[in-house]
Amino acid sequence: MQRAALTLAMLLAAGGPCHASGGIDCTDTSGDVSVQLSSGHQDTLSIFRAVVTINGESWSSDTSVVPGAPLIVGQAFENDGMLLVDFLGESAGSVIASLRAFNATEEDTFVSAGVFTFKGKGAWAVDCSIRE
Repeated sequence: MQRAALTLAMLLAAGGPCHASGGIDCTDTSGDVSVQLSSGHQDTLSIFRAVVTINGESWSSDTSVVPGAPLIVGQAFENDGMLLVDFLGESAGSVIASLRAFNATEEDTFVSAGVFTFKGKGAWAVDCSIRE
């Protein structure tokens, strides 16, 4: 009986599987624009927080943690060759921003770069090579 209780206690303490989490940071060359994605990497890209900053103005998908105007991650996809993310406004009615980056790896060098657009604000070339 004690052995069964000990085994059960050990199983409960072990919890579920660990999943790696990290981040993707995209910036333009001037540093005026940044897109920060906090994500978990399982079988698919899972973004749990997104923060966009344009010339000091911020949008956040988690305003209780990072202040800013509300932003929703609409859809996101990543594979070895590309990263695609659409962002929705507070009403979730339409796409207000898009990130399109393409990835390349050669030897030990990884590069990810593309375009970030935000409705009514502009379009920027961004470097998304910084990964945590």
